Amino acid sequence: MSERKESIWSFPYLALMVVNLFQSMAAFMTNTTLPVYADALGATPSMVGIVVSSFSITALLARPFAGPAFDSFSRKRLLIASQLVICACMFLYGIVGTLEGLVAVRLVHGVGIGCSGPLAMSLVSEFLPESKFASGVSIYALAQSFAQVIGPAAGLYLVDAIGFSASYFLAAACLLVAICGVALIKEPYRERLRYELKLDRMFAPEAVGKGVALMLLATSFSCMGAYVVLYGYSVGVDQMGIFFIVYAVCLLGTRPLFGSLADRFGAPRMLIVGISFFAASYLALACADRLPLFIVAALLGSAGFGCCGPLLQSEALASVPPSRRGAASNTAFTGLDLGMLIGPMIGGAIVERVGLLLGSQPEAYSVMWVAMLVPAAAALVVVLRWNLKKGHRKQG
Repeated sequence: MSERKESIWSFPYLALMVVNLFQSMAAFMTNTTLPVYADALGATPSMVGIVVSSFSITALLARPFAGPAFDSFSRKRLLIASQLVICACMFLYGIVGTLEGLVAVRLVHGVGIGCSGPLAMSLVSEFLPESKFASGVSIYALAQSFAQVIGPAAGLYLVDAIGFSASYFLAAACLLVAICGVALIKEPYRERLRYELKLDRMFAPEAVGKGVALMLLATSFSCMGAYVVLYGYSVGVDQMGIFFIVYAVCLLGTRPLFGSLADRFGAPRMLIVGISFFAASYLALACADRLPLFIVAALLGSAGFGCCGPLLQSEALASVPPSRRGAASNTAFTGLDLGMLIGPMIGGAIVERVGLLLGSQPEAYSVMWVAMLVPAAAALVVVLRWNLKKGHRKQG
C-alpha cells in the first residue's frame, strides 16, 4: 500500500499529461507563428511585442478574481471552461486579418490562459505524493517538451504549406482533444474554501518569492519566443524550426533529470545551475549568425528554463497545504504572466531604438539578447538569497 501511495503514476495523472500535450501543442503552434503573422501584416518590432504579450494584460486582470475560485469550486469544470475560451480564440485567429483584430483576440485569449495554466497545475498536484512532488511536476511538464518538439516546427511548416488560417484551425482542434481528456478525469474530494475576494485567497504570500523569480526569467524567455524566428530570418537562417526541435528534445532529458536531482539535493541548488545555463543561452544568441550557433543556444536555453520553470512551480505548490494550492499556483503564474507581458515590449523597444542608432537589425537583436541577461542575473540573486536563508536555518 505504501509503495502505491509513493508512485506518481495514475490514470488522472497520465490523462492530464495528455491534456497538457495537446493544449501545449496549440499554444506553441500559435506563439511561434503569431510574430511572423504580425510581421506579415506590417507590424513594427514594438507592435510585434504588443501582439505577442497583450494576452498577459487580461490574464493578470483575471487572476485576482480567478485565484479564490480555484480553491472554492470544481477545478475540473473551471479548467474545461477556460480551455473552451482558448479554443474559441484559436479559431478566431484564423479569421481576423488585421493587427487590431489580433490584439483584440489576444486579450480574450488571456482570460483563458490566466485560468488554464494554474488550474491544470493545481489539479495535477492533487494526484502527487509529497515525496515525489518536484519530479512529478517535472515529468508532467514533459508533455510540454513533446509539444515543443512538434508544435513550433509544425506551426512554421503549416503556415508555409496551408497558410495562417488553416494552421490556427488545427490548433483549435488540438484544444478540443484536450477538453475531451479533462472530461474523463474524476476529480478527487478536497476541502473547498468559501469564495472570498481576500488578498490571501487570491495569492499565497509563501509563493511570492517563487513568482518573482519566474517573472524575471519569463521576461528574458518571452523575448526568445517572440523574436528568435525574426532574428534568425534577419541573419539569413531560414531553418528556424530546427532551433525549436533541438530545444524541445533537450527538454525531454533535462526536465526529469533536474526534477529528480531537486528531490535529492533541493530545488534552490539546482535552480542556480539552471539559471547559469539559461544566461549562457542568451550570450550564445547574441553571437548567433549561423544555424550551429542557434543550436548551441537552444541546448543551453532548454537546459536552463527546462530546469527552472517546473522547479519554481513545484516549490510554489509545496509551500502551502493542498487546500490553498490554487492560490499558490495563481501566484506563480502571475509572475510568469508579468514576465511574458513586459519581456516582448522591452525587447521590441530595444530592437527599434538600437536599430535606428546602429542601422542594423541583426545587431539590434544582439544587443537585446545581451540586455536580457539583466533579469536572469536578478533571478539568480533571488535564488542565492534562498540558499543563504536555508543555510542560516540549518546553522540555527
